[in-house]
Amino acid sequence: MRSIPIVFLALLLASTVTLAADADALIRDGEAKIQAGELDAAVTVLREAAAADQTSALARLRLGGALLMTQDYSGAIEQFRETVKLDPNSANAFVGMSVAYLHSARYDLARASLDEAIRIDPDKRKEAEPLLAYIDRASARTDPASGEPPPQH
Repeated sequence: MRSIPIVFLALLLASTVTLAADADALIRDGEAKIQAGELDAAVTVLREAAAADQTSALARLRLGGALLMTQDYSGAIEQFRETVKLDPNSANAFVGMSVAYLHSARYDLARASLDEAIRIDPDKRKEAEPLLAYIDRASARTDPASGEPPPQH
């Protein structure tokens, strides 16, 4: 009678390892599709990877990046948020989120996300400085107190 739960546990653990291996293979395939410029295909494959291993921060991060490249900014933000839930110290997720917020003209959130990335990984400050300056200039242009009208889309 005791062997049934042990066998079940062994099968459950084996299936978890298989799902993670499947997700890793899908992530590699998605990365290759991104490199080849096949962005829609990459999104599809990376969605499969995230579904195959719902605990994979890397799958969510790569999916967020692919969505960012396809200009699906709200989808990218959602995936970067999921990445941060799984890995709160993912500076790259905060950088991606910052870029997506920037493209959505949500400058305060873009700045806060980039500040968090730098807090997590201070080495990112140097490469982030031009983006921080751009965000500050863009937010000043859209600030009603600046006297400048907001940009027309």
